[in-house]
Amino acid sequence: MNDLRHKLIFTSWILILGVAFLGFASGEDSTDSNTVVAAPTVPLALKIQGVDADNRKVIVNRLGIITLLLGTNEDSGDVARQAGKSMYPFQGRPDFQLIVVVDLRDSIASWVPSIVYDHMRSDLDKEAIELKPYFLKNNNPNNPRESSHVIADFNGSIFPQLGWPSGSDDLRGILFGVDGREIKRWSKIHNMVELQNDVRLAIEALNAAKLGKKTPPNFAPPKALPVNSPKVNSSKTD
Repeated sequence: MNDLRHKLIFTSWILILGVAFLGFASGEDSTDSNTVVAAPTVPLALKIQGVDADNRKVIVNRLGIITLLLGTNEDSGDVARQAGKSMYPFQGRPDFQLIVVVDLRDSIASWVPSIVYDHMRSDLDKEAIELKPYFLKNNNPNNPRESSHVIADFNGSIFPQLGWPSGSDDLRGILFGVDGREIKRWSKIHNMVELQNDVRLAIEALNAAKLGKKTPPNFAPPKALPVNSPKVNSSKTD
């Protein structure tokens, strides 16, 4: 746990210092539009992109925020919904996003993509109603539907990019840091309490880095709270 925490803080500082350096370098001479800015010491992560059910281009490992990506298929749909609900306390935060990618490479659903997208959009519309209290609790008045992303992979354009060339009946996941790089991955997600705690740690490490704070060596993440009520207290990560 301590190793994961230290890695999170380190990657957060790398991005923050890199952005600060770029801002300083570009501000030195604003009259020269062709000023060459030195490349950051740590190479940027490759962007992983997909198109969601609303036909929006989505960067899976977007810079500047913590991203949990869930890789599921028709057999692991129920577990994916449990994992998604465990993320409700973080939904609406400006430093977090959840993206679900559905593996339909070997499914007859690939024959009728329009029906699949209609079903996905309908589910997202219903979930947005459940998410609204959590958005408000995180001081976000926006419509949750606008930031809900589910990507259907019919032809293998996404899963191989994620290091999953073959299918699986298990729910898989990847946690991306603020630098767009992988923090942790799961070949089988089954413990939602641990999943929630890992994401909480990542967010708290990011906020600690922004504030210039050090995480206490004996720090332990708070126990995961129930996720079936909007009364869940999830905003205590600043």
